[in-house]
Amino acid sequence: MRVLRLVNRGVYELYVIIDDEAYRVTRGDPIEILKNFNKKYSKDELGRIGERIDLDLGGVLKSRDPNYKVAKPLDPPEVWGAGITYHAARASYAGGEVAVLRGKGIYELVYESDRPELFLKDTGRRCVAHQEPIAVRSDSVWTLPEPELGVILGSEGEILGYTIANDVTARDIEAENPLYLPQSKTYYGCCSFGPYIVSPDEIKDPYSLKIRMKILREGEVIFEGEASTSMMRKKIDYILRYLLRDNEIPRGSLLMTGTGIVPGRDIALKEGDEVEITIDGIGTLINPVVKGFKRPVSMLS
Repeated sequence: MRVLRLVNRGVYELYVIIDDEAYRVTRGDPIEILKNFNKKYSKDELGRIGERIDLDLGGVLKSRDPNYKVAKPLDPPEVWGAGITYHAARASYAGGEVAVLRGKGIYELVYESDRPELFLKDTGRRCVAHQEPIAVRSDSVWTLPEPELGVILGSEGEILGYTIANDVTARDIEAENPLYLPQSKTYYGCCSFGPYIVSPDEIKDPYSLKIRMKILREGEVIFEGEASTSMMRKKIDYILRYLLRDNEIPRGSLLMTGTGIVPGRDIALKEGDEVEITIDGIGTLINPVVKGFKRPVSMLS
């Protein structure tokens, strides 16, 4: 099951997609759907929460018409990030000019530690949807996308679904001083996710998913990378144990589980670029890039 929201001339519409058939939901919100209809249902059962309609999903996913396009699949009350969770991230983050503590780079210390890196990315207000612009901070010269598997959490920290997330980060600010992490991570346009939420029954093994990312500039691929969730050193359940420790997480919150694809210093996002992230079994998230923040329609409320 996939949960999708569209903006149709300013009105949000909620859809459930099963076996390429779309149902427009007239009762319930995304979290209720994921929590209570978290498996494949018969058409009669789906008919009780919505109506079967013909939906040109391919056309909608390509649309950049602000009057009819994909919206964020939900409005998360909190968005959390985890860092240095992949084997590949250790080497990628260790290079370059990074802050040093006790004779080691800050990323190396996190990699070796039992405690994962966790940070509050946003309340969801600064996040954007598929086809909406992510942003490079106006005071950053080295900002990178971070393609990640995202998980949607229930009120008890249970996993209600999976999505694609992009933890956009001003790497130059982050590396300069660990106390600058909030500035490198949290600003308008610093995160995107979507286009769907996929129910757990559709993801047989969350540790066998291929993640691919492309950065395009003027239509040409300037970076292409690939990783697998099998490379995660700190698993999702392990991260959640720390996230939920002495910390109540509202239902519908998004946890981004870290990245295994880290472009080097020779790659930096520029205005006009496009970032394309694909995760097996979920789909493809596409976002154009702007320098500084230009508020999309979804953030006006």
